[in-house]
Amino acid sequence: MLIDSKIAIAVRCGTCDNINVHETNLFELFTNKTIELECTCGQHNAIISAKDCKALWMEIDCCVCQDKHTFKYTLKQLLRGNIITRCIETGAEICFIVSQGDVNELIDKYKMNSDSFYKDLEFLDYFNAPQIMMNTLDRIKELDNSGLIGCSCGENSLEMNIFPDRIELKCMKCEGIKLIYAENNDDYNNFISKDKIVLRENSFECIDAINQNNDIKKK
Repeated sequence: MLIDSKIAIAVRCGTCDNINVHETNLFELFTNKTIELECTCGQHNAIISAKDCKALWMEIDCCVCQDKHTFKYTLKQLLRGNIITRCIETGAEICFIVSQGDVNELIDKYKMNSDSFYKDLEFLDYFNAPQIMMNTLDRIKELDNSGLIGCSCGENSLEMNIFPDRIELKCMKCEGIKLIYAENNDDYNNFISKDKIVLRENSFECIDAINQNNDIKKK
């Protein structure tokens, strides 16, 4: 099978707030020690470096919190494409990576989905931390679309219930439950470190900042 090595990286500039698209390919990224990405306004946006042939490291000048964030992308992730990178402090989107398709379509689609949530202010007022909840829901959608959410009993039909401070996933077969808390940045950072969500058969579990990594807890 032929592998399309083309890749587009879009980074939001912290100076002019424009999203700049940088088109390159995986061979160039992995064969160069470092590549600097700059905005059309002249502002430095990011540095990409390859320490080995399996992953890339990207240091982004965050347009939201004005700090520098470092992210690691594996070759498998890059080939799959459609990566949305978020600010570690706020969860806001700061970078888009596409290996198949149009990066502008990904950006427009993300903006459209986000804007539809924000039009309903009463909906947002329901949550303790609206932005963190929206980002958590977006991440759940990404995992679900990639087939990375299910239950250990073998059933993939899950029910989702949303509360002011958490999201409940419930297996329709064994009634296993996993709660995903979305009250603060620590909850969100802990959640996005998971590469999949697996409910345990007939069990009750939580994903939150206090219980790091699926500790069972009654609330």
